[in-house]
Amino acid sequence: MIIIGKDAASISVGDRLSPLEADSSLDPIRNDPLVGSLVEVSNIAGGDLIPLKGESGEISGVIRRMGQVAGYEIKVDGSPHIATLKDVYVDREFLEDIQLGSPTSQAVQEALSRWSQPRTYWHDQTEGLEALCFALASATTQALPICTDWGWRFLVPEPIPGRMTLVDCRAALHDEYWTLTVAVYPVDHEELQVPRIPDHWARTFSWAHKIAKGMVEAGFPWEKPARSLERRARASALVLQPLLNSTLKKCFEFRSELEGKNLPIPPVTGAFSSVRIKAGTVGLNEPPTDRRPYSVVSIEPKVAKDRHYLDQVVLHECLHIAVASNGGDPHGKTFQALAEKLGLDAKYRD
Repeated sequence: MIIIGKDAASISVGDRLSPLEADSSLDPIRNDPLVGSLVEVSNIAGGDLIPLKGESGEISGVIRRMGQVAGYEIKVDGSPHIATLKDVYVDREFLEDIQLGSPTSQAVQEALSRWSQPRTYWHDQTEGLEALCFALASATTQALPICTDWGWRFLVPEPIPGRMTLVDCRAALHDEYWTLTVAVYPVDHEELQVPRIPDHWARTFSWAHKIAKGMVEAGFPWEKPARSLERRARASALVLQPLLNSTLKKCFEFRSELEGKNLPIPPVTGAFSSVRIKAGTVGLNEPPTDRRPYSVVSIEPKVAKDRHYLDQVVLHECLHIAVASNGGDPHGKTFQALAEKLGLDAKYRD
């Protein structure tokens, strides 16, 4: 990111790594070469500068430690203020990679790191959109999708009032493809009521479906994929999730018998979706992570056409959750014992 016209000083001195300790009446150097330089109060300013974000002023004194700039005395509308280095933009020609991310924006950016470079997809398919929403759902339970002429954006609430993380998604339709570019950054924004969707797949489908419908108006051929998202969301909630819950309960009841103690049933969310499944497979169980404190199950949608086959695939994935293998053969003795007890056909045990 390059913005012509201003820059923010480094925070390596006189900020969090080296807290500023200065007597404003004695320490500011009044004849420093930087005195008189124009400044702008940054959007991450703190203390008594918070109400002055975006206001202009000038440096009236410079605070140095061991020859390094540690802070400034600035005047805004004639009133003096002590500013740390992050509090102001100073006269420079360029601003590049200087904006500090918030904890929320950094978590979202990490979750969406796959899209740090442009990604290209078939023009009439929304798997890339669904995969993006799945990744975002791993970082937050709240996001407001908004379609635009050039793509869409997500507004993600921050803990600090008046702040949001913005996920800016530029989607370009060209030839038989569409290309997606994503940028994530915190912004000042009016407070909005953004619904919290507890279930991982429910929020994935909700966000993806809203965007797919909105992008149809922008010329994207996504009418059919939008209907598919809606159908799979409904089938996942009404058929797959209850089946997962009941099957997992049976698996843990028998596993508890084997262990001689009651084992808690971990939370799990499941959906008919192929965006996470490797080629040649029809089911996937993703164990909990630091970002997702629950298991995520994906079932190939075509499996739903045969109820017995669906029951077997779901049982296989639930057995993996119940066994919770941390290494070795995932289809070992415990898995085989549970499979035999619960009726998993031999041909589905690998």
